[in-house]
Amino acid sequence: MKKTISTIIDELIITNIKIFMLVDKIQKNKHTRTDAKKLQDLNSFRAELCNALNKEFKERKIVKL
Repeated sequence: MKKTISTIIDELIITNIKIFMLVDKIQKNKHTRTDAKKLQDLNSFRAELCNALNKEFKERKIVKL
């Protein structure tokens, strides 16, 4: 099933908040190895979401995945 643009935007907003919280935790040096892995996974997921939006709006694709 194809996601709607509003669903993609919603997921992107939630992902960005999660990334912000993890970056804050990492900058304070209060993170675990699991946190670092989760941050990498979220960054990849964010790139996928951005690519999905770019495809809908016929913009250039982000290469980072």
